[in-house]
Amino acid sequence: RVGSRRQAARSAVRRRVTTTTSSEDASFAIRDSASGARVSQAAGKRLRWYACGPTVYDAAHVGHARTYVTLDMLVRSARRYGGCEVEYAMGVTDIDDKIIARAAELGVAPDALARDEEAAFFEAMARLGCEAPSRVLRVSEHVEEIVDFVREIEARGFAYASGGSVWFDVGKLGALYGTFAEGRGTSAAAAERVDDPDSGKRDARDFALWKGAKAGEPSWESPWGAGRPGWHIECSAMTRAAFGETLDLHAGGVDLAFPHHENEIAQWRGSRDDPTGTWCSCWVHTGHVHIEGRKMSKSLKNFVTVDQMLDDETTPDDFRLFCALHRYRSTVTFAKDKLDDARRLRLEIEAALLAARDAARRPSDARKRLPRKFGPAEDELADAARQARAEIRAALLDDLDTPTAVALIAKLATRLRQYALSSTLAPEPLVDCAATVADALDALGFADTARAWTGAPAKPAQDDAVHLALSAVVDLRTRVRAAALAAPASSLRDALLDLCDAARDSPALARLGFVLVDQRDGQTLLARAAAADADDQAPAPSTPRLDPSAAIRDIPPDQLFRLADEYRGKFSAYDQDGLPIRDADGNDLSKSMRKKLRKRLDLHNSKWQARATAA
Repeated sequence: RVGSRRQAARSAVRRRVTTTTSSEDASFAIRDSASGARVSQAAGKRLRWYACGPTVYDAAHVGHARTYVTLDMLVRSARRYGGCEVEYAMGVTDIDDKIIARAAELGVAPDALARDEEAAFFEAMARLGCEAPSRVLRVSEHVEEIVDFVREIEARGFAYASGGSVWFDVGKLGALYGTFAEGRGTSAAAAERVDDPDSGKRDARDFALWKGAKAGEPSWESPWGAGRPGWHIECSAMTRAAFGETLDLHAGGVDLAFPHHENEIAQWRGSRDDPTGTWCSCWVHTGHVHIEGRKMSKSLKNFVTVDQMLDDETTPDDFRLFCALHRYRSTVTFAKDKLDDARRLRLEIEAALLAARDAARRPSDARKRLPRKFGPAEDELADAARQARAEIRAALLDDLDTPTAVALIAKLATRLRQYALSSTLAPEPLVDCAATVADALDALGFADTARAWTGAPAKPAQDDAVHLALSAVVDLRTRVRAAALAAPASSLRDALLDLCDAARDSPALARLGFVLVDQRDGQTLLARAAAADADDQAPAPSTPRLDPSAAIRDIPPDQLFRLADEYRGKFSAYDQDGLPIRDADGNDLSKSMRKKLRKRLDLHNSKWQARATAA
């Protein structure tokens, strides 16, 4: 029956994870990288959203991961907070020179290589927590639509055939070509780079819409003879097949802005004979990823694959937080110390949720004694959660300001952990605050971290078994300690209290990630310990090394001299404020020592209160 009650309590806790509504006035706004202006999307609007996907010839690397994890957070925010109906399509280039060359190198068919790498790419993205696109558009399945698009461009005089290939005539657009090149600091003149003089092009800037067939390469029939699509025409034709003549948002890495996205715009304008028309109302470009001072790319051979990154010490949520700590359009540097920083922050947030979860599922006898009336602490926590919900939503609607949103989540998590470890607490503000943190994490795709509150961790059986076993031991210790405290002074009483203290201070608890907090009402709280910095002895990320003294700032003032490493084992008795009155041998402390410890306690208490006020 105890187990069923606890299960019911956990179910109730899970139901309290709320979903933020989008009925408020603010709309989802994103910066258009073509114009620099903010483009707002009204709630309820259907957004036709296309992202350039991978060229599937090799493993996905961290540069890909940063782009698609960031776009995943952007799409989630548009849906969750902006109330938009997002239809998110992703293109897959499965016909390309790189695929053909790689397949020849491996001795396999190009289409077989493309299918294998495509499957591996989407498996890697799923592992990173990315939601699947609404549509996946393969080039090989849209050749007919590509041929039709090229014919339209040619019929309107913006393309010409030469030697079995078809080229876009950039000169027809005049000064209207080169918008993204100028925006990235590359002049239109620089775009006129030297090219192959024997290609049949009229202008060095002209680009292939259709490539004439070469011996031994895949090809399709067309009005210009056998051949295959050029790179830039793919997205134009596939998006029109999926969404019609116009797009609401087009996304990709900043390295695609020029020439790829510039050429997509040129193709659309050429197909409609409309040199000043607008095909897509908002362009979204994610920033570069650098490693050792250089842009990460396969061509430079300085890339780290997703599998290599996740097979080290980094979890998917760690990497997602690494991405979220930067604005999506900024350049980021991929380095282990930056991933470690993200991991430490994630573990601190997770520890707060676990502490709240443990406090919410205390034994029924302990829960009966909890107050229901709100005092100042409860009012402040409820107000903090309410304000955080509004501010997190506003940050994510404002061009996906994830650094601000993460800072707000971390700040509320700190306040939550302090409250969860307090001697008395009301369940309602605790649940509301924890649900706010978990909901914000879930909205951004931090599924595993959010489960620390919802009660469905990655390894629920192991987690619950450890917690239930420890709860039984803690319950026994609490009863023994209460009986000893109520008994008259004797050597047996002192021995029992010493054993209770030893159990509380056991290193085994720290290794399991727990800490015991003796409270003023005689009860003992089994809480999650704060995460320590990782070191060479740390276990795998799924069971991070934890240390109850790693974050002394999170120790309640009345537990400072029991839990902090510098004082552990030095004292055997304490007054009602947690101030030591006897040393480890049972001798009374001198007045000077008690005065010194009082100053230390007052200082810690002032910092504790200051952090609570700031949070």
